[in-house]
Amino acid sequence: MFQQLISHNDDIRQLVERGYAVALDGNHYLVVRDIPYLDNTLKLNTGAIVMKFVDVGQGRIKQDDHQIFFAGSIPHSLDGKPIPNLGGGATTFALSEASKDVIIQRSFSNKPKTTGKFKDFFEKLESYVSIISGPAMERYEVNPFTFRAVLDSKTSTPFKFRDTLTSRAEIGDLASKFKDDVIAVIGVGGTGSYVLDFLVKTPVREIRAFDLDQFFIHNTFRAPGKLDEAELGKSKAEVFQTRYENFRYGLTVTKKFIDSTCSEDLKGVTFAFVCVDKGASRSKIFDLLISLAIPFIDVG
Repeated sequence: MFQQLISHNDDIRQLVERGYAVALDGNHYLVVRDIPYLDNTLKLNTGAIVMKFVDVGQGRIKQDDHQIFFAGSIPHSLDGKPIPNLGGGATTFALSEASKDVIIQRSFSNKPKTTGKFKDFFEKLESYVSIISGPAMERYEVNPFTFRAVLDSKTSTPFKFRDTLTSRAEIGDLASKFKDDVIAVIGVGGTGSYVLDFLVKTPVREIRAFDLDQFFIHNTFRAPGKLDEAELGKSKAEVFQTRYENFRYGLTVTKKFIDSTCSEDLKGVTFAFVCVDKGASRSKIFDLLISLAIPFIDVG
C-alpha cells in the first residue's frame, strides 16, 4: 500500500527521497517519525508528526487540512520559551497497533502567510519541521532525515475500499474496539434490514444475518437502498447478500429460520440483534442465545 502511494503521489515520493521516516498508519494517517525538538530545558527530544489524508481514488491522496498532530511535548525555542504561532492545543487519540509507539499529545495549526494553504504534503511537512525542529537542528546539529524505513501497516480491514470516514471523524480508537466482533442479525425485515445496513459499515470482523422469507414489493418500503425489480421474489438472503457483498468481506446472509436447533450457526458470535416480530419465535431465540451466553438486543 505504501509503495503504491509513493508511485502515485509525487509529494509522498519527495518526502521519502528527502529522508523523512514516513509510514502509513492503516487507511487514515501519514506518520513521520524522528522529528527532533527542544523541551523546556532545551534538552533534545524526538517526536512524530501525524497528518490526516483524504483518499481521492486511483492510489492518490490529498491533505485533509493545514493542521497536524504531534507526538511529543511542547516544542521550545532556543530562548527556552514555547515556539509561538503554532496554535492548536492538547489532544489525543489512538493510532493503530502498527503505530502504537506514536502517542499523540497535541495538534498544531500554522497556515502559510501568503497562500493560506499548503500546496501538498511535502510543503506542509517542510514548513512544520522548520518551525518545530529548527531550534534543535541549530543547537544539536541534528535533522529528521534518517532515511529510516518503517514497516507498512498491515492492519486488516473488512472493507473492500479505504475507510475514510473513520479518520475524518477521528474515531479510530473506538472503531478498533469492534474489530474482532462477530455479529448476528436474526431477521432482516423492516428493522433488521436497517440494522444490517448500519453494521456493514462498521469494522466488525464478521456479520451473519438470517432470514427465511422472500423479498416482495412491500419489503422495499421497509428496507434501505434502491429497488431493483430483479430482486422481487428472491429470498431476502440473496437480495441483501448481493447488495452488500461489494462493500465488505465477512458477510453471510443465510436463508434460514433460527430456532433452538441452530446453535452451530451461532458458534463464535459475540453479539446478536434479534429482529423478529413473532413473540413465540423470539422466545425460543432468546433461550438459545442465553444458553450460548451470547449478549443480545431484542429489536423485534
